[in-house]
Amino acid sequence: MKKCRLLMAILITMLFTVTAEAKVAVKNVNIGGRNANVVTIDLDNEVKLRVAKPNNKQVGTMNFKTFINNYGAKAAINGNYFEAYKGGKFPYGTQMKNGQMINMEGKNANLIVFDDNKAKIVNGTFKYLGYLDGKKKNEWNNDTNGMDFNVFSVWYANVAPNDTSGVYIFNQFRNVPTNLNGGFVVTVKDNVVQKVAPGNGKAEIPKNGYLIYYGKDAADENYVKARFKPGRKVELELILTKDTADGTIETKTFKYGEEEIPFSKVTDIMSAAPMLIENGKSVWEKSVKGMEAKMTQGAGARSLIGINKNNQLVLVTTSGTMAQCANIMASLGCTDAFNLDGGASSALYANGQYLRNAGRQLNTVLLIQQK
Repeated sequence: MKKCRLLMAILITMLFTVTAEAKVAVKNVNIGGRNANVVTIDLDNEVKLRVAKPNNKQVGTMNFKTFINNYGAKAAINGNYFEAYKGGKFPYGTQMKNGQMINMEGKNANLIVFDDNKAKIVNGTFKYLGYLDGKKKNEWNNDTNGMDFNVFSVWYANVAPNDTSGVYIFNQFRNVPTNLNGGFVVTVKDNVVQKVAPGNGKAEIPKNGYLIYYGKDAADENYVKARFKPGRKVELELILTKDTADGTIETKTFKYGEEEIPFSKVTDIMSAAPMLIENGKSVWEKSVKGMEAKMTQGAGARSLIGINKNNQLVLVTTSGTMAQCANIMASLGCTDAFNLDGGASSALYANGQYLRNAGRQLNTVLLIQQK
């Protein structure tokens, strides 16, 4: 009798384990004369979304199938643009993995992930606002008859320091040499300032830490040393600069349903361009301004990502112009959507099938995993 009860308990456990599968639906549709592979994912408690990199590093590439085999996925799609032709293999835009910034530069359409299975698409420029010793503003110090500098901003992460007036972060994701030409470097370990030194030669990124680099035209020595005294605790807060009907604003939160969620909760980011649909409106014509003609007029292979009215993640591979891509995503019910890297990078996998395999190795892949 006891054995029967035990067997029944095991069978019930197996039944619930089997039925609690991530819900990934695959279909092929024709919209506006364009064929499209469409993968729809329920963003429920059975899935987690993850940005994947080759060997967990910023620069480099890996076969799409190797991403799937090494990291496991119910579905996957290629991600950011990257330098594919000149041998650099470095990414463009903004990427984050497990709460650590991999790459940060410029204005992008961004898929942001928090709480493993929740996603939102935002359009704008990320930066870090930094605080020292938990202080949220600069203050006058009567003891020294001068200013206590407690707040700073960082605009770039792990990108070549070509903007001499910029402020950068370099962390352990950076896996190529970074040569500095002037300015000052702040070494931070375990979120505590260790030292300030001239920024000359190859940057040495510490284990369990990162560098804050002020370009040679960003600040003078007194400014940097007055702020980053050894022993001070460093805190970084992610914020977004975005365009609104009332002008450009900076925000520390984003709307998710009826909630205001701080960007500090975001764990993963994948970005590209152009934005196709924003808040239910087609915006591709405005978003392609300044992009090269093959993006604004061409009809190449495309990878697209969106979130629909049912709060499902929608992954698409197709071919067409940006106008056609926007129409496809709108027809699929997406309230927000953007274009990913395309051409030979276009790749899509779901439920054990390669719906489109990449024609070259990739730098970034978004994985939808069974939780």
